[in-house]
Amino acid sequence: MNIQDQDPPAPAITPELQRILDAAAAMTAKGQEPRRHHLVPKFYLERWAINNRILVTDLDINKSFPVAPINALIETDYYRVPAGSFQGGSPVVWETWLSTIEGQAKAVFAAIDKNGLPNISDIQHAHLLHFLGVQITRSRSYRFRGRWMMGPGYYQAMELDRPGAIEALLIREGGDPSPEKISELEAYFAQVNADPWSVPMAAEQEMLMSTEAGGKMAEILHSRQLVLYRTAKPLLTCDEPVVLLHEHMGALHPDDGGYLRAPIIAFPFGPREVLAMFREDLPVSRPNNVELDWRETLELNRAIAGNAHRHLVESPDRRLGANLYVPGAKDPIRMVTLPPTDGNGHEVLWTTTQRRWTGEHDAPVRPVSTWWPAIVPPPPQGPAKPEA
Repeated sequence: MNIQDQDPPAPAITPELQRILDAAAAMTAKGQEPRRHHLVPKFYLERWAINNRILVTDLDINKSFPVAPINALIETDYYRVPAGSFQGGSPVVWETWLSTIEGQAKAVFAAIDKNGLPNISDIQHAHLLHFLGVQITRSRSYRFRGRWMMGPGYYQAMELDRPGAIEALLIREGGDPSPEKISELEAYFAQVNADPWSVPMAAEQEMLMSTEAGGKMAEILHSRQLVLYRTAKPLLTCDEPVVLLHEHMGALHPDDGGYLRAPIIAFPFGPREVLAMFREDLPVSRPNNVELDWRETLELNRAIAGNAHRHLVESPDRRLGANLYVPGAKDPIRMVTLPPTDGNGHEVLWTTTQRRWTGEHDAPVRPVSTWWPAIVPPPPQGPAKPEA
């Protein structure tokens, strides 16, 4: 029995992909493979820098420290794949591909800074959305969620804590129900329940899943209304800067549809600007470049901080990240059993994403209150399957 998802199919070799493969191969041939990989692009972190320093708060240890953007939110070989595992190519093909996405995005950010969001071209708009989609799927949270679903999530969904459940699962799946195999699976689940990061996943599989999902995220975001707002007070950002906003950030939202149908998505664009992405059926009452007041900015900062996987980022002359209350991390997914509709059919096991504010009674409510209509309409039912 294999509880891992099948690998997604390898993408077709387009001229653009061939260029990336060639560039990665050239780096390998020269012995110049980058090893220090940013979880969030350096150009983006630099927007918060003063004298080449930003302030990073590590929520796991509750400490803040100034650091140069080039040295912030780094993980060695985070995007590295085994040599030859993708199209027989270089181990840094994923990192090279990301560099291309980031280069395109950096040019779009510069265009927005110079001419304003309404004046970017269609191709620049597409590059911006692709960057945001990829930022979601390259993240630590995205990887952790995938491993959690193949470890504790699978264990919970199949109710494998019951006596005899693992043996029954093996029989149902046509596997080997021998005592040795049962013991092997019991040991596997004991390990992954204690440490979901120990779930095995091939780096090339993660690359294909991430790149494919990033493109799909960009398509989902395409229907949204984008508005850029200034802020009266400085904004934080974090290692998960694409933030879903709900009316009550502490509630579970089993029918929110994730990035497809969440009412508003926020992205800190800079220390004094935020990009708001409104669902297409929501009214947008204020134009670009309206300034959010200090209270609205604080609400937004609380929402952003609650989306962090581990790190907050701000300008070095501020210490909001160190002083702002941020709840502890939750399991990335909660299993929710929905009752039958109108008493008919069967119960549905729904997986819903959790963030730091989930389940907290003092979570932000309608963050940036002026963005919300009096009554939020139910999310439109799109063709895509709702996300976890």
